[in-house]
Amino acid sequence: MTVGDVLDWLDRLAPFESQEDYDNAGLLVGNPASKITRVLFALDATQAVVREAQAFGAEIIVTHHPLMFTGIRRIRYDEPEGAVLLALVGSGLNLIAAHTNLDRAVDGTSDSLAAALGLTGIASAGKSVYLRRGALPQAQTAGAFLRQVDTALHTHARLYGDAETVVTHAVVGPGASGDEYADAAAAKAQVFVVGEIKHHQLLSALATGLTVIEAGHYRTELPGIAALYKRFSEDALTYRWPVEARLTDLAPFDCTVA
Repeated sequence: MTVGDVLDWLDRLAPFESQEDYDNAGLLVGNPASKITRVLFALDATQAVVREAQAFGAEIIVTHHPLMFTGIRRIRYDEPEGAVLLALVGSGLNLIAAHTNLDRAVDGTSDSLAAALGLTGIASAGKSVYLRRGALPQAQTAGAFLRQVDTALHTHARLYGDAETVVTHAVVGPGASGDEYADAAAAKAQVFVVGEIKHHQLLSALATGLTVIEAGHYRTELPGIAALYKRFSEDALTYRWPVEARLTDLAPFDCTVA
């Protein structure tokens, strides 16, 4: 198997041509012709993830978030991204990122978040290609659903609004989807589960009558890369690809709450 084979497999699931103009998904470091036997899946390419890939014997890392996201004019080894790029190139590792193309894909980041929260009847929320709407298994208070979100995502989410509001339908938006609050409100759900939302977006969302649960960028996107890893492992077994895969359990940062 080659790096190009992994790239083609990803392209079939989440076409790279569907990524946003500002995005930088695709093969970012490496050679499509390089042979691979082990793949590491991660949300971010950090120094710790590179070290895990080296210890695992992986030749390629597949991430959700891309490096060189905004375009760079220089690579400095004394700066965080430059140091990661040096580690990748120095160890001969290949790097592929599937970002906004995976967010909007069927069974991608957004669908995976909705499924992780136990929603049913999952569908696109209005005109948004990123938001998903679904029904809760049963009517419950927003406060009870908050506890369900915490358990499902292993997070400490924050609820904005009335915790006693009864909710039957939710709209989810992984990562930085706070700016899509208007589409979430138009989807006629009572609660909007989002990775992160800015102050003025939150005020507007609450004014529409939405209850908002902010569950963290990392935790709301992790189900997407986990689902991608699972799909790859299943396909490797089905088609007998001579490759082994692993999903890192390294979080990109520590988070402590009182």
